Amino acid sequence: MKPHPTVTPDQDIADRIRHLLSAGNQSDREFIVPGYTFKDVRALAAGILRDLPEKDAVACLCTENKAFIVASLLAALAGGFSLVLPYALTPRALADVRGRLPFSVLITDDPMTAPPGIRALTPRPAAGDSTLSLETPPDREFFYFFTGGSTGRPQVWSKTPINLFAEGFYQTARHRLSEDDLILATVPPYHIYGFLFSILFPLVSSARVVNPTPTYPEEIRHALLAHRPTVFVSVPAHYRVLNGADIRCDSLRMAFSSAGRLDPADGEAFHAQTAADVVEVYGSTETGGIATRCRNRGETGLTPFDGIDWKIENELLCVRSPFISPGIETDAEGFFVTGDRVRKSGDAAFELIGRADGIVKVGGNRVDLEDIRMKLTGLDGVDDAVVIALPAENGRENEICALVQGNADKETLLAAASSLLEPAALPRRVAVVDALPVTAAGKYDREAIRAMFTS
Repeated sequence: MKPHPTVTPDQDIADRIRHLLSAGNQSDREFIVPGYTFKDVRALAAGILRDLPEKDAVACLCTENKAFIVASLLAALAGGFSLVLPYALTPRALADVRGRLPFSVLITDDPMTAPPGIRALTPRPAAGDSTLSLETPPDREFFYFFTGGSTGRPQVWSKTPINLFAEGFYQTARHRLSEDDLILATVPPYHIYGFLFSILFPLVSSARVVNPTPTYPEEIRHALLAHRPTVFVSVPAHYRVLNGADIRCDSLRMAFSSAGRLDPADGEAFHAQTAADVVEVYGSTETGGIATRCRNRGETGLTPFDGIDWKIENELLCVRSPFISPGIETDAEGFFVTGDRVRKSGDAAFELIGRADGIVKVGGNRVDLEDIRMKLTGLDGVDDAVVIALPAENGRENEICALVQGNADKETLLAAASSLLEPAALPRRVAVVDALPVTAAGKYDREAIRAMFTS
């Protein structure tokens, strides 16, 4: 087993970004599958610089076309302007993003999506030399990501070229991504996880990536069999629906899962059909990647990346990392206190045990929503569950609600749960559905779930 790589020093990262821009892959080999070579993407970047010469511009990306997104990233580095990646490509989301982070240009493949007064720019290739140089200061905030807002209003987090590419260079080396790889992702590129694995990592490793983003089970199965990727990037909700499907794809060497807890049975089912190890990636928009686990290799805890310092204080995970957004609040030693409750697993790993905001008071008792969820998912007829707390009618207490995926009878379910849970933790309202609502990024759609109990 080769040792894991370490995080590259800042100056070396800046030099590697400069080399990527000036002398990066300019071949006629296909990059974005189908339809775009590495040379094509660099020509698109040069075209964006031609059509958007203002260095102080703020451009919002409103496209799932991976060639356009890669080209925009290269152009922003070479042109000195800033990029915004919204949490959804809808008029409502764009209006919300614009109200919080004003942008003057919309980079899009559909000019009709541009809000009134906003210039639409559809990338067109430039002729001639597409050699680029780094104009954006390596330590300047230039790329803005929004969280999905699954637990509240979406938050915006910035990245500098150094902390964005530090993760790109590190993770591609850790997972040994190379020009021999073809990546298929089922998570959209406007989600941080999708952006890293289907935009940034292919760019720095010269791997190829499939352009369309399949989301429905049959679309995913067809894409696996049609493209025969070597790397599969997905989310727990998709592994769940693929459990039992015929996806025997012997081209895969590795698969990734993030944006939530992967059910071990779903990961094992995928491994059994493809022989690919499923690596769970733990992190967030604001922190970048933090740790991984591969149950197929016998790993039970999450092992942090080399170069990331971590500690546990009051059950909360604290991390210090070169990938962290520069605007994040840290303590005197540079540690960011996450909202995740953890416990140690061996000497060098940790296990997630819930969210800090998942502890609520019911009748004066502390109740752990994640513990309730875990116990419910162990019952017959329950495939998955989401447990939330809503204000009770008196407004001073919480009422536990559970949305269950499966075919369980509600009365039987509550009777079985009452033997596992304290009275305060027993859900007062339960609904059973065929499938839990999820966002485009594969996370539980908590806004939709709350609405099911409040409407």
